[in-house]
Amino acid sequence: MLISNEIGLKQIQNDFQSFIKLIETNKNLKVIINNPLINVAKKSAILEKVCKAIKTQKTFLGFIKTLTKHNKIVLIEKVFSQFNKLIDINAGFTEVHLTTSTKLGNEKLEKIEKMISKKINCKVKLKKKVDPQIIGGIIIQINSYMIDNSVKSKLSENFI
Repeated sequence: MLISNEIGLKQIQNDFQSFIKLIETNKNLKVIINNPLINVAKKSAILEKVCKAIKTQKTFLGFIKTLTKHNKIVLIEKVFSQFNKLIDINAGFTEVHLTTSTKLGNEKLEKIEKMISKKINCKVKLKKKVDPQIIGGIIIQINSYMIDNSVKSKLSENFI
């Protein structure tokens, strides 16, 4: 039973990804979803056709219809983000936010990911952010714990 649930979750995650990708690439669909002047029934009918065209599961279609019925379909991208976080938590991953002043290469990112994973003794999923305002260094945030080793913070410590 657990295996079928995992397969079902994976399929829903794939349906979600396909739907979100379509929204991101099709501006007309994005306008329809975000337009409050389009009534719920018409919006629901359009999204049902979209879901059938990309061959989503009935469960996912029902979810989309429910979101649309309650005028929450505009939140679909945030819902998808939270859904993915729950999937990661269930799989034993810890989300780690990594901020650097420049984009890091894959090799460095893998080293950082392995090091953090070893230190906190769990699987890590890096959420990367580039912020040139930190000047240099790195900021690592795990849940509410933050290690700020940026040049910006070191400079501000010296001048306060």
